[in-house]
Amino acid sequence: MVYYAVTTPFVLIGEAWGEQEARFASPFLGPAGQELSRMLSQAGFGNELLPYNFTSAARMMYYWDKCKFPLLNVFDARPEGNNVELFFAPADDPAADRRFPVRRFGTSNYYVCKSMSHHVSALHAKLADLKPNVIIALGNTALWALGLPATIGKLRGNIVESKHGKVIPTYHPANILRNWANRTISVLDLNKARRESAYPDIRVPSRIIWPEPTIEDLYTWWDQHGKTCSLLAFDIETVRKTQVAEIGIASSPHMALHIPFVYRDDGQYISYWPDLETEAAAWDFVRMVCESPVPKIGQNVVQYDAYFMAKALGIPVLNIQHDTMTLAHAWQPELQKSLGFLGSLFLTEREWKSIRINTDKGDD
Repeated sequence: MVYYAVTTPFVLIGEAWGEQEARFASPFLGPAGQELSRMLSQAGFGNELLPYNFTSAARMMYYWDKCKFPLLNVFDARPEGNNVELFFAPADDPAADRRFPVRRFGTSNYYVCKSMSHHVSALHAKLADLKPNVIIALGNTALWALGLPATIGKLRGNIVESKHGKVIPTYHPANILRNWANRTISVLDLNKARRESAYPDIRVPSRIIWPEPTIEDLYTWWDQHGKTCSLLAFDIETVRKTQVAEIGIASSPHMALHIPFVYRDDGQYISYWPDLETEAAAWDFVRMVCESPVPKIGQNVVQYDAYFMAKALGIPVLNIQHDTMTLAHAWQPELQKSLGFLGSLFLTEREWKSIRINTDKGDD
């Protein structure tokens, strides 16, 4: 029975065998695999949508064989009690194979057991042979095996670069069966992975950002890009929610202006502008932009950005057309609404919160 071809646009990597998988020596045959098939169907992969009275592992083998989907596991073995931690050993244990990345369980560091590490090597060899356009990593163990942080809650839905290729992680279907609220998220992640499977590279929009402007630059940008745009994106960042540190505006997905006011250097906040008169001129520009009739969009712009600007600075933000957080409430009331979450669903970006240098959440 063949589960992968010589070349393929995508592969799915799970954790280890369960009871039914061990019985037939084949992946994703039990309830988790059956649910995975339904999610793949709903994400547009073209496979038949199985009814919930379909419970036969033997028939599931035939189903996957007909789909020709590339199904892999980190471990082609079943741990006792389905506890994958048993395939790992404490860091100081002679059985630990330290050639592979460390895996954290609870507060302790573990390494894969020497007796099980050949499974991981075999997985890497299969990936090298397949060269998939995208790897769909199902859960933390798959992330670990790809040399990535085992933080599925942070990385899921995002495009992640690995030495084995482009990766989009999502929850393991066994997790879905325990936490049904994650199912919609996984279907959306799989839909994104299907789109990304058309090409192997990570494609992000090309952008031009004016980062360190003069007062003349501000008005030049506005004349060339801002005042005639159909929708102006607007976002502020604050220091301890008491002072505006910087403002970003964008006339399109490809053109943006960064307006700094303070920056952090060696633990100290320093004014970007050389003197009070120049900073006042920058604020005059900001007021002009905010009060302009150009339609505006932002994330939580009504409840935070516009409110802060009006209350703290007396600058109204006029003609707000869209608030993406409010739109997310209307679209899927039960899902998260943060910018990072929405970006993981709709953007071809890396998980940007994890690559910023200053991670002080007081500055946001």
